[in-house]
Amino acid sequence: MAEQTRVLVTGGAGFIGSHLVNRLVDCGYHVAVVDNLSTGQLRNVNHQAAFYHMELNDPKIERIVQRERPEIVFHLAAQSSVRLSALNPSMDADSNVVGSVRLISACASEGVEKFILSSTGGAIYGNPAEIPCTEDTPVNPLTPYALSKYAGELYLELFHRTYGLDYTILRYANVYGPGQDPNGEAGVVAIFAGLMLEGNSPKIYGDGSQERDFVYVSDVVEANLAAMYQGDGRTYNISSGEKVSVQQLYELMQGIIGFDEPAHYLPRRAGDVYKIALDATRAAKELRWQPVVALEDGLRQAVAQLRDATAQRPARVRLSGERHSE
Repeated sequence: MAEQTRVLVTGGAGFIGSHLVNRLVDCGYHVAVVDNLSTGQLRNVNHQAAFYHMELNDPKIERIVQRERPEIVFHLAAQSSVRLSALNPSMDADSNVVGSVRLISACASEGVEKFILSSTGGAIYGNPAEIPCTEDTPVNPLTPYALSKYAGELYLELFHRTYGLDYTILRYANVYGPGQDPNGEAGVVAIFAGLMLEGNSPKIYGDGSQERDFVYVSDVVEANLAAMYQGDGRTYNISSGEKVSVQQLYELMQGIIGFDEPAHYLPRRAGDVYKIALDATRAAKELRWQPVVALEDGLRQAVAQLRDATAQRPARVRLSGERHSE
């Protein structure tokens, strides 16, 4: 039997990363996971994957790359809170820039064949003049988070030019699906669902007319698999391409959950992108990838999983203002 292809997944204990790890294990790859467990959960890590509890900006990351000898690295680990990035830009840069550079450098030194970077299409283009955005739309970060993710892209392109490290960059729209943390600071679908299932009205920052592009987590996983052996040196939007207002999303979820209360509407927050949708035509042509899960179907699956998880844990008292949403 041929030796298994070895892969390394950073952020493999998190929402998207754990779904990716499970899929890779199912496909027969030898998988190693690096995660600092700041937002990910150890219980999410597939028991067949090797696990390393480590910060990416730890100099020891090179030893992990040396030990595991991955042929392909999927880099999903990131500080992903837009709010925290604005409050503490240096912390955000330390995680998303310094951590990424350490990992990219280690991969270039150790002869990794392919580096697949998870980036943000939902934030990196800012408030574009034309929607949907293509990969050639000017980058215009509005927050330290978006800027730090773009810096990771630029470093990866530099290491490709200078050291020959092959790569593919995937810019995600708003990813949602089962397993997303309803108590987190990102992921409007999970936050809305978590609050509604508790009988509480979510907050909407603005009048609800702001638009987003939602893509289901299993579709994102398939895009990562497609990028393993295709799309060298290229950047791709990974999205549904469909604009959905936050108000439309709220009403869809009200119908699915059976929640009749109105949302709480608050002033828009500085740095929030108003309207965004991504054109994934390039991914369809070059990666032969396209999303297959319709929004309402995906929402039903996400809500069903969260409802089951909620039913299995003790009730808790929620403090006012504990979570926010769009």
